[in-house]
Amino acid sequence: MICTYCFEDNYKTVKTELEVTINGVQRVLSDIACEVCPSCGDTTYTHEQSLEVDKKRIALEFGLKPLVTPAQLKNLRRILDMKLDDICDVLHIGKNTYGRWERGEVEITPSMNLLVHNLIEKVPGAAVSLFVSERNVALEKVNARILGPETTFGEYIRKAIEATKLFPAIICDSVGVAPAELTKLQNNEVEPEKIPVDVAAKFILFFRLNIDNLRNLLNNALGIFEMKSSVTAVHARSTSYDGKAATIQDSTVNKILEKLAQKKGGLPTKRNVSEDYLAKVKLVLSQRNSTVE
Repeated sequence: MICTYCFEDNYKTVKTELEVTINGVQRVLSDIACEVCPSCGDTTYTHEQSLEVDKKRIALEFGLKPLVTPAQLKNLRRILDMKLDDICDVLHIGKNTYGRWERGEVEITPSMNLLVHNLIEKVPGAAVSLFVSERNVALEKVNARILGPETTFGEYIRKAIEATKLFPAIICDSVGVAPAELTKLQNNEVEPEKIPVDVAAKFILFFRLNIDNLRNLLNNALGIFEMKSSVTAVHARSTSYDGKAATIQDSTVNKILEKLAQKKGGLPTKRNVSEDYLAKVKLVLSQRNSTVE
């Protein structure tokens, strides 16, 4: 076949290596057949050669799927809101088998590991909730977009959850707060320095933030927190007058004040989060880093 680039020579079949990106990691496919022009070096692939490349890439991708851990299997059922019988029906396996995987009595087989991964990939937010590597990539992408000068701590959490489809229960487990506490943090109902320093440090690590990010988010949250003391009433439509209605009202007040702050270019605060508090957070971070090392 004549070279379609220089028209000087015929393509020759040779073997080469090809770099591909799989799950964000650069990998090399070896012994790849392709067509190369001896005169100009132009490289092309026939239809059959392209199919072989795809087969090797897919085989490598499946082989690189990490084995799901017992904790991840438990959390998968929480994310899917399924009982043991339900998820076993979906996967067409016995509940004793899945139960033994969850308890860590036996390691999941490679074939069933792929089946579980396929299920995870079909559920929005499941992969970023279960796999740290997936979550880190997703958060680093959204952080550049949602970390603004007027963004509050609560607003950041809400936007991060919305953008990545993270499941709140996974956040609660990772940072050590109860669901009700996470809701209060999202509504900027907690005075920033009342957030335990170890919790603040875990938030930094979980959401891929730094201490300067935290300082700005908490300072903005403090402005909203102090402004709430001057808000006397707000109308929030609800069909009930129970705790759900109160939650709606708290969220509504918070969002109104956040919008007001952004419209005015930031609400003035009487004080900022103390450097002493931030220093304690940094100390916890340094201790955790030294433990990892």
